Amino acid sequence: MPATKEELKVYNRYEVVTVSPHFGQSTVGIYQTLKEAQDYRDLLFRSQDLPLFIYDTIKQERVKL
Repeated sequence: MPATKEELKVYNRYEVVTVSPHFGQSTVGIYQTLKEAQDYRDLLFRSQDLPLFIYDTIKQERVKL
């Protein structure tokens, strides 16, 4: 059963997702704040060549930065 919006607000909201041409999308980190997710995405961006994005689990859409 999926979590409710209220449950997601209490726990983790932002997912850092990487896109691999061979394996598709993979969640590589889950964070409570956008700042934490951005910091992790920036670290991964410097260390790998795969595309990354942050996904908002409450709005169910990519975060536009």
